[in-house]
Amino acid sequence: MINWKVRFKNRLWVVAFMSQLFILAEVLLVGFHTAGITDFQLTEEIKGWVLAVVNAVFMLLSTLGVVQDPTTSGLEDSYRAKGYTEPK
Repeated sequence: MINWKVRFKNRLWVVAFMSQLFILAEVLLVGFHTAGITDFQLTEEIKGWVLAVVNAVFMLLSTLGVVQDPTTSGLEDSYRAKGYTEPK
């Protein structure tokens, strides 16, 4: 199980998580428009600018190793990390 309280105290993880939320929102908006659920359409200018910013932040954080924890296998936190009350 993932210790969400500790993750949200880590500002770098929060920034990476928010950039992923922007990507998800863009995909959902395009999908909803394509399915006819909403009339909102992202223009190419808006989409290009938002994606450039999100991708730049996400690439920076990936380079810093924030996105993936190389000390554990799989997607879960290590046994030791599950006991943290503050980020190390």
